[in-house]
Amino acid sequence: MAERTIGIRELKQNASAAVSRAAAGEVLVVTDHGRPVARLVPLGSSRASELVTAGLARSPRRALANLPRPAGAPSSALSQALGEDREDQRY
Repeated sequence: MAERTIGIRELKQNASAAVSRAAAGEVLVVTDHGRPVARLVPLGSSRASELVTAGLARSPRRALANLPRPAGAPSSALSQALGEDREDQRY
């Protein structure tokens, strides 16, 4: 997903066209005096999909539901430790 820049003045003058470009899948970085201030992205894009597209993350190899269950018996030790820590922080 290539990012293109658009100045705030151009965005004001051509808002409908900019929204149409974003709806078509283009990512627009809005600049104010050459400084990036906002990003206009297609609705439904997630930060995760942006990272995958940019090559900074990878798609999951399998669904979370298909991961194996942790081995061993369940324990409440972590929950107890967190509860104690929270109690200490309340007062």
